Amino acid sequence: MAGYAYLHRVETYDVTTELVVRERETGTEYRLPVTHTASPHLGADEDEGRYAYEKAGFEASFDIDTLADGSPLDDGLWDISLAVGAQGLTREVRIGSSRAERLPGRPDVRITETVRGQRAVTLYTTVPYGNYTIDLGERKHPVLKRLTFGAVRWHAGRPTELLVTGRCTLGAYPHGALTVHLSNEAEPGATAAFPAVRPPHGEQFTVHIPVAELGPGVWSGELRLGERALPLPQPPKKLAAAKWWRRSGLWYAKPVLRPDGGFALRVGSTGKAGLLRAAPGLLNRRLLR
Repeated sequence: MAGYAYLHRVETYDVTTELVVRERETGTEYRLPVTHTASPHLGADEDEGRYAYEKAGFEASFDIDTLADGSPLDDGLWDISLAVGAQGLTREVRIGSSRAERLPGRPDVRITETVRGQRAVTLYTTVPYGNYTIDLGERKHPVLKRLTFGAVRWHAGRPTELLVTGRCTLGAYPHGALTVHLSNEAEPGATAAFPAVRPPHGEQFTVHIPVAELGPGVWSGELRLGERALPLPQPPKKLAAAKWWRRSGLWYAKPVLRPDGGFALRVGSTGKAGLLRAAPGLLNRRLLR
């Protein structure tokens, strides 16, 4: 972070400004010096220019993996302040309420790799004052609320590919971490995983599930982000069955509607009797193309 801060009518020499990161409930705090930067002409329009604040600029950065005296910060709400000091005088103030217009005020929720594994980190501004706070551990910003589902449908050009769509408003997460996991209810060890595709700087995601690659049985599933999981929605009642040929005959995939909802997809073979019933229609469709 970068900006400027000074005490009114206290010129900026012998500057001792520090960044303060303090946990709101426990009061645990860590302080680190800032890099002082030049701020020429600052204050020239105040008090007829009698006070110089040309060293009021600052730059600071910290790493949540090392800020706690070389160790990671614990989960909590970590408020960010400046202890503005010059000429032996000090005043501590929260920062964020006065910021450049380009700096966002909406929460930026991210999943990041740390020495403690994947952690949820949110930079947000408080209400009503708009000061910056870091939420570590989803105290106020649950990650799963940033994931919502859209349509579940067949791909228009690939009839055996099921699409699960949705919206993800996370600022970032590890590459490949957002996936759909399916499990065969008849064979607990039979699983399949498919990554979510999300365009750069976009919020919409799509998961492509080639059902012809699944084995027979009823498949249930969930959307996973690391250790977090969200059950997949129930496919729409009007979703037709997909059909395809294998060497063993005609196969299908169709939704299973359950009273309690939830995603369920049955994959199976029609058998000889079903193959004979379907053959005339399949033959007609082939001859008409």
